[in-house]
Amino acid sequence: MVHTVKMSRGPALVSAVAAAVLGAVLLAVPASQAQPVSRVALAAPVATTAANEKVIMDVDMGQLNDDAVAMFMLANSKKVDLLGITVVAGNTWVEEGTAYSLRQLELIKHQNVPVVPGGGEPLMGSRQATLAAEQDLFGNLEYMGAYARQRPPSYRELATTPYGGYPTTKPSTKQAAAQFIADQVKKYPNQVTLFVLGPATNVALAVRTYPEIVPLVKQVIYMGGAIDIPGNTSPAAEFNWWFDPESAKIVLRTPFKRQLVVPNDVAERVFYTKKEYDRIVSGRDTPLTRMFRDLQGPRFQADPARQSFVWDSITSAVFLDPSIATKIEDRYVDVDTTFGPDYGRSLGYGPSRNRDMNKPENFPGGTQKVQVLFDINRDAFWNLYVDLMTRPI
Repeated sequence: MVHTVKMSRGPALVSAVAAAVLGAVLLAVPASQAQPVSRVALAAPVATTAANEKVIMDVDMGQLNDDAVAMFMLANSKKVDLLGITVVAGNTWVEEGTAYSLRQLELIKHQNVPVVPGGGEPLMGSRQATLAAEQDLFGNLEYMGAYARQRPPSYRELATTPYGGYPTTKPSTKQAAAQFIADQVKKYPNQVTLFVLGPATNVALAVRTYPEIVPLVKQVIYMGGAIDIPGNTSPAAEFNWWFDPESAKIVLRTPFKRQLVVPNDVAERVFYTKKEYDRIVSGRDTPLTRMFRDLQGPRFQADPARQSFVWDSITSAVFLDPSIATKIEDRYVDVDTTFGPDYGRSLGYGPSRNRDMNKPENFPGGTQKVQVLFDINRDAFWNLYVDLMTRPI
């Protein structure tokens, strides 16, 4: 969840769209969008079991990070037609994420999947130069992603050579990431699932530049937000939505047919430990299991009790196997874009005495009813995770 090639349309597009979108960020919620509230669900209706589901993954890719594992899960499942990887700044700079995406697709022999560099900075511009002042005002940040280091000049000039060397394949630079998303959705109407696993910059640009695609998107699955818990970057905000709050607000307020949010509320209660690592590296020897051994082995050797979160991996799991989801709630979800201590905070409005979930007028104008995942079957999740990481390549 954590870490910019400039968009092929250049910074001018970001500025132009930013000026236009802020005035249009409040979208009316059509009555047709209202659906019966489902406080607890045993299966995520946004998921699918059909083969060859068409997917675009929008990622802030790292090396064997949660974005990478989410990508490996979909690619190795053999159930997904991975139309492309669009790269956004967040955990990593776009140059880093582009190199890591290309290299890791090569590793699993999916180098035919297009990798499209996208938004190199948030919709309203980079805050890297002002973060010290932000922390003086609002307190220290727990995590800053790409902002914690300098941006590299290109995807072939990183501070550290990627695992296995630089990729031999090249990114697709014929079109911006936003245009790539729009073109694929138009090519496959009502068939494309968008995974938004980092800041939502690319998808916000896509829906504002090409609004005609909104009714054609099958569904959107996010890793982001801290709905009923504190943030993991600022005390209020989760990293992805903190990095580009305006984009997150725009996309969440877009009237897609279906939206599923996988927030930190569930993601930070699922722990990857040496037990799962041992299951992966003790089985079949593949380029992917060797990567686990090479990158994670020294960490577990130094600290066998270490734990980490798996964030984005949960999105792929509930997509591939809906039964893994054990608790889903309907919420009207928004993001605070007022600059202050709550900048980037997730807002998840649920039912109350005076708020009927079937009446959109009870909630902030423009917000959409989305599904929020709050719990999963951990045994089923880890069995799927290990299975997909150890399949032949």
